[in-house]
Amino acid sequence: MILATILLATLLATATPADANAVTECDRLASNPEDPDRVAPGVPREDVKLEAAIAACDAEAARQPANTRQRYQLARVLFYAGQTERAAKEMRAAADAGNRQAQFVYGALISNRRENAPADMCLVEQYWLKSARAGRQAARVSYVRHVLRGRFEGCRIQASRDEMTRLLDEARAQAKDYYERLLIEDLTAQLAASQAGTAPSNSSERGNHE
Repeated sequence: MILATILLATLLATATPADANAVTECDRLASNPEDPDRVAPGVPREDVKLEAAIAACDAEAARQPANTRQRYQLARVLFYAGQTERAAKEMRAAADAGNRQAQFVYGALISNRRENAPADMCLVEQYWLKSARAGRQAARVSYVRHVLRGRFEGCRIQASRDEMTRLLDEARAQAKDYYERLLIEDLTAQLAASQAGTAPSNSSERGNHE
């Protein structure tokens, strides 16, 4: 009897923490086509069944609180449903836990001044650089573009010119079409032509939120 109880407990303990890459109902209903880490076919915004997706992702995020993909997808569908306050909290939680897609999207929400997103461009610099360093293509390009356009003025620019050049080189290698390559080539030329130094913008350390 004792042996059977131990065996049952072992099986339950093994089965409870779901494989982070296992496809869930949340993945099937809420995966973003643009998410490089999705494990199911992406669902365009217009095809998302909001009520079912929110219920599935809510349940999965509760069951797997450490699974940042599920939390990001929950935030995605909450935004679509207009639940922006909770969506912003879930998106930031996923970003802070290291999800590169959430880091890029949360930075975009701040940059675009979306409702319930903080009004601090220095946070965009931080989240986009983390996402870019993790290999998110859109973050690589957006980060360098914002630096060159002075959008992070007053923030501490954490990436050196050499690092930004590497980010653009990596982005160019993964570019999917002519227009994406053209944008990256233009940014590379602008970066090379900008004034020499370790940072293309001022080095004030305002807004250090790490």
